[in-house]
Amino acid sequence: MLAKISYHWTLNFTYMRKIGILTVFGLLFTSCSVKVHTLYDHKIGFKQYKTYCWMDGCEFKFTGPSYLDDSLIRGNIKKAVAEELNKKGLTQNTDNPDLLVSFTVTVKDEQAIVYHRTYETPFYKPLENEESVVNYLKGSMVIGMADKKESRIVWQSFANGYLQSVSDFSEQNIKKGIRLILKKYPPKKPVSQ
Repeated sequence: MLAKISYHWTLNFTYMRKIGILTVFGLLFTSCSVKVHTLYDHKIGFKQYKTYCWMDGCEFKFTGPSYLDDSLIRGNIKKAVAEELNKKGLTQNTDNPDLLVSFTVTVKDEQAIVYHRTYETPFYKPLENEESVVNYLKGSMVIGMADKKESRIVWQSFANGYLQSVSDFSEQNIKKGIRLILKKYPPKKPVSQ
């Protein structure tokens, strides 16, 4: 009887441990939401900027991992950036733009070591842990804007977050990411000195 209870408890405990580990990983990676950082020149009044063009000769250039460099993703990124900039009051002008806009994507493989109880460890030996290596992708998107006349960056925003191994680069998700990155453009007011 004791052997049946012990076996049943071990099976349930092993099953619960697996669920617990998956839950921790799920919470770890979903709670690490996208973090957006914005940097800009506080002395500039951004209302002066009315037009933009892409940084490299007014041609949209994709800088990022080659597996993301396909025409559909590039087109969706370009369209999403243009739509958001239009909502912010900027229009594209290839002849005499006020701002030059660039876009960069980086994806980096990273690892974490997670300690958990082994499947064979009885409940009365809680300090015997096993380690597992978890691989994940960390991605960044950067949008920068340079004043064409002064030839210097005046505004930059970047988003960092964790990607799923099979990430969803749908048009809807790209728009959501670009909207998040451009949320703080234009800055409210320059700091007067």
